[in-house]
Amino acid sequence: VMQWPIGNQGLLYDRNWMVTNQNGVCITQKQEPRLCLIQPLIDLEQNVMIIRAEGMNSISVSLEENSGTLTEICQSKVCSHRVQTYDCGQRLADWFTEFLSRQCRLIRQSSDIRRNASKKNKKGETSDVIASLSLVNEAQYLLINKTSILQLRDQITASLGESFLPQELIYRFRANIVIRTNEPFEEDLWDQIAIGPLHFRVIGPCHRCLVICINQQTGQRNKDFLQRLSSIRDRKTNFGIYLANHSGTQFFLSNTLSVGSEIFVVLKNITSSTSTEESKSV
Repeated sequence: VMQWPIGNQGLLYDRNWMVTNQNGVCITQKQEPRLCLIQPLIDLEQNVMIIRAEGMNSISVSLEENSGTLTEICQSKVCSHRVQTYDCGQRLADWFTEFLSRQCRLIRQSSDIRRNASKKNKKGETSDVIASLSLVNEAQYLLINKTSILQLRDQITASLGESFLPQELIYRFRANIVIRTNEPFEEDLWDQIAIGPLHFRVIGPCHRCLVICINQQTGQRNKDFLQRLSSIRDRKTNFGIYLANHSGTQFFLSNTLSVGSEIFVVLKNITSSTSTEESKSV
């Protein structure tokens, strides 16, 4: 898309649904790599999400919330926090069950009940931040830098002896904001960013897991991928940064993120508590 609305939880409709087993536990690509072959498409004009997968008839689900009974998911693997959800119905459950060849359900987070935030997350975020998350592990946004991707591609290609297209790596890292800067890994030095009137703060680096070993276009695994990233990044598996809406900034659905926007950056200062400001064209 060339632009997309955002709200207090992040990009509109982003990660409001998840696939679970019969006990309400979230199924991820670690257990089911074929999840990456399912293609959801949000149609704002028709007010539906269309879901497609090869060999399956497409199916749609309304973007309007169901008025059915809310179901509490206690072990949803969303940072160990309880979330209030509702089931999207047997028709959707049958579709996912057939494609994944296991019993599963499609559930959606309820917008009027926020995440149970009695604990802090791994990054020490306050309860207000945690409660404003959709069905995500850590943060409202995950940002990666295409310039960093290009450098990483060259290093991984040399290390594994296997060629990777830049777009394939972008898919593997599964970000919802992709930027481009002059130098690779500039994003690791950022403290805050502004895109147009929208202001975001950097929560920290994204610590990668085995999901990046999955080719998002085929569902095939290459278990060496995470190990190579660690060796290239000085025994770290960090790639990309987490962002959150800046406190005090009001986010309305009339606000949008647009392709081609300029980012203004506040840099970290590792020697003092002050920061320096700089602009980047992306």
